[in-house]
Amino acid sequence: MSNYISYFLVIFFLFFFPLHNLAQNNGRIATSSSIRATDESTPWLSPSNDFAFGFKKIEENKNEFLLCIWYAKIQETTIVWHANISNLVPQGSRLNLDSQRGLILSDPQGNTLWRSDLVFGNIDYGLMNDNGNFVVMGRNSNDPLWESFRNPTNTLLPNQTLERGNFLVSQKSQANFTQGRFYLRMLDNGNMVLVTQSVPSNMDYDDEYYNTQTSDSTNATNSGDKLVFEENGVMYVLKRNNQRQILTP
Repeated sequence: MSNYISYFLVIFFLFFFPLHNLAQNNGRIATSSSIRATDESTPWLSPSNDFAFGFKKIEENKNEFLLCIWYAKIQETTIVWHANISNLVPQGSRLNLDSQRGLILSDPQGNTLWRSDLVFGNIDYGLMNDNGNFVVMGRNSNDPLWESFRNPTNTLLPNQTLERGNFLVSQKSQANFTQGRFYLRMLDNGNMVLVTQSVPSNMDYDDEYYNTQTSDSTNATNSGDKLVFEENGVMYVLKRNNQRQILTP
């Protein structure tokens, strides 16, 4: 009798709770998956649903969208990464995970507006991680072919590093995601600097208003290697000899 009851309960459970509701999102995105820039589009979510990758409408009265990663569980839209493009994209634009070329953003006419750089061939899947990092994984490597953490825009997240030669740049305004005039740069010489620049297309910087002084011209191993932002909130320059210069105090 108990076996019949158990069988009935299993059937009842599966009837009212379909299998697709039981399957947990693992953050994996198969190649050939795509998202369209519309009000109804569903973003690619991390396993915990903390982060979303997709299209966000910046101004409700305009049919223009930003390809970005944002915190998905908080009411106020908080964007932590966005595609480095000059203008918002029109409704109907598409993001596709191509099996050979990685992420490709195209307009409704099929013209390429942005793509993940230096990704060629044998792509296995994409993954939206719970730390906010979207990665493109290859079939023959354990290391990502491309990741948003290695291509930062205006935000550094916990567990993220800023490598030598990379930088963050402010956006012009809350609704304008084109490059502003404030830069945080991790220089090749090991210094991390905050600088201003009048025209984003220029290579020269107007003023340096902060410098970590972590460059050593006499011994390169004493120079800074990367800026590290730990999960506990501590931020430091990690030197090439593995010493740390703490910045947070």
